[in-house]
Amino acid sequence: MACAEPLVTNDPSSPKASLMQVLSAICPYCNHDVDSTIDHLDGPIVCPECRKPFEMEMPTAVVTSVQEVDEKTASGKRLAADPDERTLIKVHPVVLRARPVATLILGMIFLVAAVAMILSITGMAIAGYSLNDTMSLGPASLLTWVSAITLSVEAVVIGYWVLLSRFTTLTVTDDRTIYQRGIVSRETSEVQHDDVRNIQLDQSFMQRLLNVGSVGISSSGQDDLEVVAERLPGPKKIIQLIRENQQ
Repeated sequence: MACAEPLVTNDPSSPKASLMQVLSAICPYCNHDVDSTIDHLDGPIVCPECRKPFEMEMPTAVVTSVQEVDEKTASGKRLAADPDERTLIKVHPVVLRARPVATLILGMIFLVAAVAMILSITGMAIAGYSLNDTMSLGPASLLTWVSAITLSVEAVVIGYWVLLSRFTTLTVTDDRTIYQRGIVSRETSEVQHDDVRNIQLDQSFMQRLLNVGSVGISSSGQDDLEVVAERLPGPKKIIQLIRENQQ
């Protein structure tokens, strides 16, 4: 099938100029001008004049000359630069959704401790027995102290989970996957997408329902997994992004 190299145009006077790019090419069969949009680059189009199909290709640069220069001369020239690395997604491990059983237990303990503290402080009675009549320890009853300590411990546990999640990051760019973790000491692992040999997805039944899982990545030069990120939200989307950006 014949191919035509298009000229990209964008007419500023058109009200749709900001919405699409028009590609202009010459039909290889009848030599008529053919206009199309950039959406048709991945398949053949039909010439409106001769009704024959052909493919349009984006123009590419051709090397016109090669010359040797020293570093001083090269630094004085305006040279083309590599495109910036784009961050596709950056995720932290989920906190409560990744620990459904522990979260449920903590929630029940929190509810019991909060109710016990309220009843002991207000002096409300249950079945004729006032919780405020329990043994006192200083300015409050023993039950109030136990409830307060229980709530404080829960806050510390959940706060530690949140802090650990904030200091653990999996970043997927268009070139590599970077995994960083650690609150005091910092550990960083990265794998180039082109070197990825194996990607493992580990999900239990409950994690599948909650869309949480662990992702393990190994490169062609390693037998063990170089990146093991646990409790990630949307692990299938992360794997799909890695696969899509492999050359």
